[in-house]
Amino acid sequence: MARPAAAVTVLLAVAVLVSVAASLPSAVVGDARFVARTCKRTNHTECVKMLSADRRSARATTVHQLAGIAVDIAAATVKSSAAAVYGKFLENHGQVLELTLLECWWMYDLAAGEAQAAVDAYSSGGAYLDVVRHQLAGYYAGIMCDNMIVRRSKVSPVADIDRTTATHCNIAVDLIGLLY
Repeated sequence: MARPAAAVTVLLAVAVLVSVAASLPSAVVGDARFVARTCKRTNHTECVKMLSADRRSARATTVHQLAGIAVDIAAATVKSSAAAVYGKFLENHGQVLELTLLECWWMYDLAAGEAQAAVDAYSSGGAYLDVVRHQLAGYYAGIMCDNMIVRRSKVSPVADIDRTTATHCNIAVDLIGLLY
């Protein structure tokens, strides 16, 4: 008697596992669709790629959650960009771009503090306009650094860093803009 009961229990467990496994892909696809629909409203081709890089996006069910994730990503980008630009400054010691890269690093360093302020303001339920104001520092650090270097050199050692920073910050700002 114990054998048939054990077999039934195993069959039921397998059926439940198969049922749960079958439902997972549709949930993931649904989340991907939500991210894509939300990103489409920002008109940024990099939005889905940026948000998909963070696992939390797959569980997001509101624009508010996606915007918070974007603010976090943008802040991390600004912080890593500050470190990367500082590294380029050190590599270019005595070169034409040395002082320009130092100026870029100063902007990025200030923007990193502002990016953290954006995260803190968003996390504490602060006014969206305050979050946007803080977040724009990273965007402008990328834009201004790129402009300063292009005026002094044909090749920018930080062009990709500037572009990524400006893009991530711009996407975060646009997602916040969807909330009001």
